[in-house]
Amino acid sequence: MTEAPVASRSLNYRADIDGMRAVAVLLVLAFHFDLAPHGNAGFIGVDVFFVISGFLITSIIRHQLEDGRFRIGAFYVNRIRRLAPALLAVLLLVVAAGSLTLFPDDLIELAKQTLSAQLYLANIYYWRTVSYFGLSSDRVFLLHTWSLAVEEQFYVFYPLAIVCIHRYGRRYFWTVLTVAALASFALNIALVERKPEATFYLLPTRAWELLIGGLVPPLGARWSRSRSVDEVIGLLGLALLFAAVFGYSEEFHFPGWFALLPVMGTACLLLSGTGTSTLTARMLGIPAIAYVGKISYSLYLVHWPLNVFARRAWGEDFTLSRRLAMFTASLVIAAFLYHFVENPFRHRRLLANNKRLLWAYGAGVAATLLAFVVIEQTRGLPERFPDDVIRIASFANDQSPALRECEFSDADPSAAKGYCRIGAPTGTPQWFVFGDSHAWATHAAFDEWLKQKNQSGLFAFLHACPPLNGVHLFNDRGRCFAFNHAVTAYLDAHPEITNVVLVSTWRQGAEDALTTAPDKLLSKLDARQLFQQKFAETLTHLHDGGRRVFVWEPLPGAKKNVPVSLATAAWKHQPAAIEFTRDRYREENAFFFSALEKNRHLIAMSFSPSDALCESGVCAVSIDGDPVYFDSTHPTHSSAAFWVRMLQRTERAAANADPPKEPR
Repeated sequence: MTEAPVASRSLNYRADIDGMRAVAVLLVLAFHFDLAPHGNAGFIGVDVFFVISGFLITSIIRHQLEDGRFRIGAFYVNRIRRLAPALLAVLLLVVAAGSLTLFPDDLIELAKQTLSAQLYLANIYYWRTVSYFGLSSDRVFLLHTWSLAVEEQFYVFYPLAIVCIHRYGRRYFWTVLTVAALASFALNIALVERKPEATFYLLPTRAWELLIGGLVPPLGARWSRSRSVDEVIGLLGLALLFAAVFGYSEEFHFPGWFALLPVMGTACLLLSGTGTSTLTARMLGIPAIAYVGKISYSLYLVHWPLNVFARRAWGEDFTLSRRLAMFTASLVIAAFLYHFVENPFRHRRLLANNKRLLWAYGAGVAATLLAFVVIEQTRGLPERFPDDVIRIASFANDQSPALRECEFSDADPSAAKGYCRIGAPTGTPQWFVFGDSHAWATHAAFDEWLKQKNQSGLFAFLHACPPLNGVHLFNDRGRCFAFNHAVTAYLDAHPEITNVVLVSTWRQGAEDALTTAPDKLLSKLDARQLFQQKFAETLTHLHDGGRRVFVWEPLPGAKKNVPVSLATAAWKHQPAAIEFTRDRYREENAFFFSALEKNRHLIAMSFSPSDALCESGVCAVSIDGDPVYFDSTHPTHSSAAFWVRMLQRTERAAANADPPKEPR
């Protein structure tokens, strides 16, 4: 992704390597812009880049060490000259775009990400923040820089290690690299299921991919091969890459064992091109393909911010034609950066003197830090917008407290860890309210509702986990199953709890997240059938245990982030047009309402947010000018009083056998 072509007999410029870069970056773009129906593994382009970088950087350092020309300081300066100008240019463009379009909270988030990218710590930053209710997809402005951070961290330590090995253990040079690659790969295998985020983002579990690239040169030098063998190796490399792209399944833990396909495929392509000009090398070296490889670094840098800003602007309307337009725009901007930023610095037409380059680089880092401090200290430069716009945008933070004491964290059925009291502070709990993040978001409403009834209850939640006994969520390592099992066991042991409220988005049934085992991915049909089955079983178990069961129906939600969309609309004096119609809401949640109607005899009452919000036929996203949701689906903390009135009206309507009306 980052290393420039190099020269010397064994390091002559190879157009096929630029072709490999082109394949890698186009895979990534097709994946991110959702352009390939079978491109779910386009992210493996990053792994291709890692192998190429390891190959080139090892070749350069080893060759210079043997010639007595290697200087660690010069190496780092060349890294800065190669990488920093284009990165800084893109960061400046992104911050400028953010300053014009982002509301304060998002601008602060962008400033944090910009600083982490500039310091090559983005992989650590995203490892810690991209999670449920961490960074949402429309706020990860620089997510792609995680891979740059991995490479740069590798470049910091790897040359020092190579120098030490070359000086004190030259005989074991390649042996040590082999052992290091195997150790990193083993760590990846050991942690990929237990610590998937850390395994994906961090250097220790990714280093083996770069080291595999570094092991190609000695293999090529020591293995005397015929041209026909190289041809076979090249074709094998392409076959492995195709197998990785088209053979990937969401059931695979990545990197894990599956990453061997793109890594070894790239290694084969690199090896086959070290000797004669093979068919695959000639194909990859076609000038048009090689040119895309030349601009691949800039292309990689610009494509993701364009993608994020476009998705924020268009939301559901980010159609194929618009995605193709952003793909084309990425190519155009990347070509501009390559010719007018990358090349002038790399070929020393700008800042040829290394000291001046370092001063300029330091100034760039200082400017990034200064921008971060200014944005952070001013709380996002709010004076850019009218007060009413800022007020609406601030509802993005109008969330329930974290409620860690209510979040399930223990699979022991005999323990009540993760259960907290709601309602009246004294008395034996008669209610148990539990569910996923929608339960968490409505905690204040249920708390106040029970207080006004002077009744006490227990409350528990686990993000993303529907309150259905016996289900798993794909890749959640069994936590959802354990949560529901623990709640069921607790209820079975406490017959004094006579009322149970199930709260969820219930979208897991539509999004095919439900499964029978955490490492098994079901088909859409099987996932829907599992929802129907477990919904009925859960209700039956509770009903047969003597409990009155209450069900919170799905919230209508909105097409885009509500506070951001409403604030943007107010700023531009135009309608937001993000509401769903009642008909669309019912259609998208038909799977749920089908199950609800089949099991009505088991349900004491269901609470219908859509009756409260969709009376006109269009589902409102604000109440008296205040957003109902802090994102596109979760209710705001301040809307609790509205939901309390809905709960009370539903109760009265059921008692009077009248349909519930919208709360006033």
